[in-house]
Amino acid sequence: MKKQGLSTSILSVVGMFLSALVVVAQDRQVVRVPEGNGRPILTDGIFSTGEWDDALKMSIRPNVELLLKKNAEFIFIGIKYIPFRIAVIDLFISPDGKTIHQLHASAQLGERILNETPGISDDPEFVWGDTAGWYGNEIRWSEVKVRALMKEGKSRDEAQMAALYKYDGFEFQIRQSKFGSREWLVHLATPMGPDWTKTIVFPEGTDAASTAGWLKLVFE
Repeated sequence: MKKQGLSTSILSVVGMFLSALVVVAQDRQVVRVPEGNGRPILTDGIFSTGEWDDALKMSIRPNVELLLKKNAEFIFIGIKYIPFRIAVIDLFISPDGKTIHQLHASAQLGERILNETPGISDDPEFVWGDTAGWYGNEIRWSEVKVRALMKEGKSRDEAQMAALYKYDGFEFQIRQSKFGSREWLVHLATPMGPDWTKTIVFPEGTDAASTAGWLKLVFE
């Protein structure tokens, strides 16, 4: 990621609504994503009042929530932090249990397809700005405030965190047709600042090397 300071650092269920159905099958949680009220979301990272009231809500941690809904064309995925601390999100989606797409949101958006070999050390570089068939919010800060804080003696990382604009989390809008499947396997990983050493993963105990145990989203 071609950003300074913080941008470089960050690279390193309960709920049911309407017809939503949550079951556990073969050690995999299966979720039928509910039809929303037809109104799209604004992918600005601010979970405005009423914007996600029609979504299925799942608890990832006491302070992190996953929200899911759809309309005729899009799947909407929200990751809400209570409160939001500096964080990034990697959303891993597999339409067939084999091919894994990684959608990344931080100070930039990017996508890549992981190699079939376990782990991600040899995976291709992200294509930054590639949001074909999807979009999400980035995290931004006031550069004017950053410069002012740095003049007061703060490091660039400290200044960027202090100058961060208001966010509640990350909001994704993904075309249902993007992956050519009415069922997706999903895994997410969200490193959190300021030290970036603790990564929250969901479902707990899963990883990006294999789709075993990933959450299954069903859209029919």
